[in-house]
Amino acid sequence: MTAIDPAIAKQLADALATGPTALFAVLSQLFTAVPGVRTATFIATAPDRTVTHRIGTSNPTHFPIGNVDKVDDTPWNNRILVEMKPVIGNDPAGIAAFIPEVDGLLEMGYGACSCFPIVIAGETRGVVALLGDAGIFTPSALAEIDTLLPIAALTFTFHGISER
Repeated sequence: MTAIDPAIAKQLADALATGPTALFAVLSQLFTAVPGVRTATFIATAPDRTVTHRIGTSNPTHFPIGNVDKVDDTPWNNRILVEMKPVIGNDPAGIAAFIPEVDGLLEMGYGACSCFPIVIAGETRGVVALLGDAGIFTPSALAEIDTLLPIAALTFTFHGISER
């Protein structure tokens, strides 16, 4: 077993002490360091589980903080919130299977999208959404992402972060 890199541990500790914005910046750097990942976005599930909302992103121009989506009976919500499993669209057809806004993502130059639920104590508290070029979610990239997801759960240590 390898311990986390001391420099990264220091960045995370400093970010946790500073607040959520600083933590999102460090997490964004870590996730976008995965080959091919260009954008990382962090989504919270409201405590009443009626909506999800964007709480952090590496690309606030295209993915503004505060955007709210209703939790309804759609493939994405069922997969992430009910099954608590990731959504991996490694090409436009794969994205379209779960995300109706695929055309907008393609127009922005993205060809792959993955969304990973952050499950804490048996419920999805949030999601890490990653975007990049088609084909980037290889087994090695997914393994690297898997090592970062528990660190992303630190997001939900901030009081009120899931409130809308």
